[in-house]
Amino acid sequence: MITQEKYWDERFKEGEIWGDSPCPSVDMSLPHFRDRHMHSILVPGCGYGRNSFELAKKGFKVKGIDVSSEAIKLACRNISAEIKNIEYKVEDILNPNVTSGNFDAIYLSNVLHLFLKDQRTLLMNHMNEQLKPGGLMIFTCISTEDHKNYGVGEEIEENTFLHNDKSLHFYNEKEIARELPPNFNVLERTLHNQTETDPAGNKEVLVLWFVAAKKVS
Repeated sequence: MITQEKYWDERFKEGEIWGDSPCPSVDMSLPHFRDRHMHSILVPGCGYGRNSFELAKKGFKVKGIDVSSEAIKLACRNISAEIKNIEYKVEDILNPNVTSGNFDAIYLSNVLHLFLKDQRTLLMNHMNEQLKPGGLMIFTCISTEDHKNYGVGEEIEENTFLHNDKSLHFYNEKEIARELPPNFNVLERTLHNQTETDPAGNKEVLVLWFVAAKKVS
């Protein structure tokens, strides 16, 4: 299995591989962010910025980080002159070089399921450190209900398959709460569909969990 950095650099050399429309989870996140008066948002694994840019347009102060320098190049090209409240940086989200407790919220879209168990635990602990007390963790991850993709490839850990040169972990409902650090309360846990369109126009429908959780201490 190749490294995350190499895999995603090669993918993002193809350009905006999922189009320029934000994920539906951006709109699903907005009531949580606004009702709790969130201002600063960290977007780990931001890719080429389709979600970060949309959040910045909504008025939030956004920092996007990604292990892929190719992704960050694309993201920086897409910043418009009138949007000043966004920055991008090449960083490994398993070892993010950001100040602990610095953000009101984290938006982690379709990233968590790309790692093995020990890496997912490390990632969630890192994200916990980046949030202020009372902050929000919002993430999406692929579900075991995605019957088209579940079970495809070699199973390398429970519910984790080697899928197109990357690991892909599928979540059931019970596992969602266990993945969060103990100082979080789940506010919402919802299944939804996300349609992705590649540069050739091919469409794929993913069945994802949307999870919103509050850091209580």
